[in-house]
Amino acid sequence: MKIRIISAGIYGLEASAENPHGEYPIGHEIDLGKHDAPAGWSGRYEIISGKPPEHSEFVTGTAAERGTESKDQSDQPRRPRPASN
Repeated sequence: MKIRIISAGIYGLEASAENPHGEYPIGHEIDLGKHDAPAGWSGRYEIISGKPPEHSEFVTGTAAERGTESKDQSDQPRRPRPASN
């Protein structure tokens, strides 16, 4: 499986003067071979080629179409701000 880093926080490179923490740069592509990406990398990479992890779930459509839309409070009437003394 080949992946592309899309978010910060994936480490594993040799530390250097330019990269003292050993973090992979965003946009870097990694070939994992037959291995899956570690669970901690979830949401920080996109699959370029190969099969996704066995128990992964693809998300398609909008939250409204899936019926999982969150009930945020943006449609609720707002309370007025308390008067300052």
